[in-house]
Amino acid sequence: MSITDPARLTPISSLDEAERLFPERDLPSGAEVVRIAPSPTGFPHIGTAMQAVINAALARKSGGVFLLRIEDTDRARLVPGAEEAIHQALRWLGVVPDEGPGPGGAYGPYRQSERLSLYALAARSLVAGNLAYHCFCPAERLAAVREGQIRAGENPRYDRFCLGLKPEEVEARHRAGEKSVIRFRVPEGAEIVFRDEVRGDISFSSEALDDSILLKADGFPTYHLAVVVDDHFMRVTTVVRGEEWISSTPKHVLLYRAFGWKHPRFLHTVILRDEQRRKLSKRSGHISIRWFRSRGYLPEGFRNFLTRILWAHPGEKDVYDFSEFIELFSVQALPRTGPIVDLRLLDFINGKYLSRLSPAEMRRGFLAYLDFLDQPAEEQIAGLDFLPPPQARHALGQDLENDAAFAEQVFALEPERNRKFSDVFGNNGFFFPSAFTPAAPESLLRHCPDAGLARGILCALLEGEICRPSPEDWDAALRKVAEEFGVKPKALFMLLRLAVTGLEKTPPLHNILLVLGNELARKRVAGALASLPA
Repeated sequence: MSITDPARLTPISSLDEAERLFPERDLPSGAEVVRIAPSPTGFPHIGTAMQAVINAALARKSGGVFLLRIEDTDRARLVPGAEEAIHQALRWLGVVPDEGPGPGGAYGPYRQSERLSLYALAARSLVAGNLAYHCFCPAERLAAVREGQIRAGENPRYDRFCLGLKPEEVEARHRAGEKSVIRFRVPEGAEIVFRDEVRGDISFSSEALDDSILLKADGFPTYHLAVVVDDHFMRVTTVVRGEEWISSTPKHVLLYRAFGWKHPRFLHTVILRDEQRRKLSKRSGHISIRWFRSRGYLPEGFRNFLTRILWAHPGEKDVYDFSEFIELFSVQALPRTGPIVDLRLLDFINGKYLSRLSPAEMRRGFLAYLDFLDQPAEEQIAGLDFLPPPQARHALGQDLENDAAFAEQVFALEPERNRKFSDVFGNNGFFFPSAFTPAAPESLLRHCPDAGLARGILCALLEGEICRPSPEDWDAALRKVAEEFGVKPKALFMLLRLAVTGLEKTPPLHNILLVLGNELARKRVAGALASLPA
């Protein structure tokens, strides 16, 4: 039987037996066991990536374990393809878990839907200890109670209508076919204090807490029960999650007390903000991991960006390797207020990583990016109108495949102009036949309004060498043509630039011509000449 086979949990008859089956891990002192636990009710986003990076750094720095747990108990909201997208995002980001549904591990299964027997056992043990109770209240009654409390200005909560049910009455109602949930019995008058590794001590009164449902009528746990049971039996030492879960943490602390377990450390990360300082959300556009990948960010650059907005490098660096972050990072240095996801900073950082690539690596990376864009995906991303259509991307990929030497010459020319792979379409695409768009006649005539004069200049250029190895000789030859036709050199240079690139802003024209070569340059000048009115 596989160590992650769901059947492994079936024969467990008590929590004591579970303790023996999932013993304390044999790890060095101080080793962190951390996890990310996304729900496949949506696709992975920047918050998932941020927490994965922090968790991976904690585990690697301490010689511990980084695990992935899929929290798939909300069956009605599961999204097809979302779990596989989580695995793909982590692989791309370079923070592959040590344990999880893919690699396995001795503390699985790692999908909550495969651990139902353990949650049921845990919930029943709380009922047996009078720390939880069965509730048969229908949704209609709960809604009515809630509405009455709101009208009375009270804090909405369950009124404990079923708390006093006798065990024999519960059993009889179950035999009669009634379904119940199991609710946690929050102790009265208790103060719950826990330490957040970023914010310090946080205190709650139990009077502010509701008797939350632990086990639903269909046998699936709620988040509160499942996360406590799983973190305990997976021997997690530090829980890293978003600050929106701070208000749930006292419930979890009470559950740990009820089970007699030591709770892990808690570290709540801040909510990321957009440039208007609003909570980052789908309306901001840039939230999905696929959104960032579709724009051609490198995983190293994106990972560096995540650490940079969360942490200030002691040497005030913006660009540094992940190994350096692992070495220097401490949880106490994490922010208490939400940092801004500044795409200009991301472009800057990613551009530095792109500039490290050799021309051959740049070509291979861009081809891989084109392959990614062509992959079918369940997740639909808005705002990709800037990308060429698939057939144009495919044609450009063929050009790069067919002439690797030429492509590498192109990528060697001012590599710092590209901040991400999607920039290649505009900055380098004109070099390739499939992506070259000739300048319209009106663009050509904008710098030389006399069509006859423009035709004469282009004819003169075709009679000589458009491209000369020496920049000085080339510059002198073009200036001579300008002088012969009585135009300013700037106008002639722009006319030639538009003719061979179709663009007004490019790298230095002489460098472009050296890459294109005389034959291709002459062909494009001839095309521009043919487009002008007689």
